[in-house]
Amino acid sequence: MKGLYKGLIGAVIGGATAGFWLMMDLVLPEPIGDYLLFGMMGIVNAIIGWQVARVVGKREEAVKQRDGSFASSSS
Repeated sequence: MKGLYKGLIGAVIGGATAGFWLMMDLVLPEPIGDYLLFGMMGIVNAIIGWQVARVVGKREEAVKQRDGSFASSSS
């Protein structure tokens, strides 16, 4: 059930993000708006990727610490 909930949340976030970019594309003027939108999408995607990498790094660090505590306690 937890995986289904995470999938549903991801789908809602993805739909909202795609809707936001579509709305911005329709609102911005045509020749310049495409360049601005492309730049904004690049910046936002870089920030999201940085945050995801940071979370993954924290998880891996927590697993290493947990594994280290198990190894020292079993010795």
